[in-house]
Amino acid sequence: MSGYTILSRDLDLAAEHGSDLTYAVFTTVFILPTLMGTMGRKRLRGTWTQLSLEILPVSSQTIASPEEGTAIVFSGELKPREPVQSDVHFIRLPSSVQDNTSAVYQRIARDNASPSPRVGAASAASNGKVYLVSGRAGKEFKPIDSTIHEFDGTSWHTVVPADRSPVPQPRSYHVMTAAAGHLFLHAGCAADGGRYNDLWAFDLTTKMWKELANAPGKERGGTSLIASRDETKLFRIGGFDGKQEIGGIIDIYDISQNSWTSINYANGPIARSVAVLTAVLVGERQYLVYAFGEADPSKIGHEGAGKFLKDTWVFDIEKSDWSELDCSDEHKPSARGWLGAVACADDTVLIQGGLNEDNNRLGDWWLLKLNTT
Repeated sequence: MSGYTILSRDLDLAAEHGSDLTYAVFTTVFILPTLMGTMGRKRLRGTWTQLSLEILPVSSQTIASPEEGTAIVFSGELKPREPVQSDVHFIRLPSSVQDNTSAVYQRIARDNASPSPRVGAASAASNGKVYLVSGRAGKEFKPIDSTIHEFDGTSWHTVVPADRSPVPQPRSYHVMTAAAGHLFLHAGCAADGGRYNDLWAFDLTTKMWKELANAPGKERGGTSLIASRDETKLFRIGGFDGKQEIGGIIDIYDISQNSWTSINYANGPIARSVAVLTAVLVGERQYLVYAFGEADPSKIGHEGAGKFLKDTWVFDIEKSDWSELDCSDEHKPSARGWLGAVACADDTVLIQGGLNEDNNRLGDWWLLKLNTT
């Protein structure tokens, strides 16, 4: 496999909104050639479709999909260091990208059980529920405690760890994904300005936290982590180590072995942070979709906007191979970072909001649907 080196390491809103959502007719179709050995080239097709709504201009939010065709967005910010209120924003998508009928939107108002407003939190969905951990807020804009908040579709509840369970340190701009009955929490920014490279698993049955093997490489915030569709591995890429964006390597955690391997690549996405990473299944083949992000941070830190990207890459898990989606049409998501994204079906990714280079929060929603021909 030319250009790759395998390394091993045993063991880291705003206001009131309307409720009628419809699909815009604007779409972008692109074709991605993928090597298929002696069978020639098989094409991976994709279509961008913009939803016709602008209801939630926000960045640094969380987004999760508790069941296929749905997404839940929570908190984030409209202005730097000013979290929006703790309402839950729920969307149910039409069954087909080509279906231009109304989607369903619901704003579930906060109550006394809701998590406090925050930015840079992390969420993940498991068995129809959404889980939220940490983030930052307050006058000092410090990480909130490591309480696990569970949303069951109608209300919030606190998940209390079992007696004598260790608990990860509070953090922000960390990542969380769910697989095999566990929540996996990784990396992020510490209260003292440092960063983490640890990996924790929370067993949703026993309610126990367990610290796992640290990830290779530098401690970081704004990284991306996702579980494979078969829930056997975690994939980690990118982030910011306090000095520069991280790239050129994808780290893979084997859940059953509690160990990491790393793939260095020369041809693939450039270094970035606060990007989005999702796992999809297209024609029974597993891929990662990695897109957008910040390639160069703002010189005034969180108060400003850096250099953002608008490219989209696909990683073929079986071949360990990157390919960039080639889209010549101008109607596609603009460059951004600090956005939300989730696979809301096997072959479909939903992205929402984010920050652009004008330092404006975005409120647009897009679907990316992939298929092979």
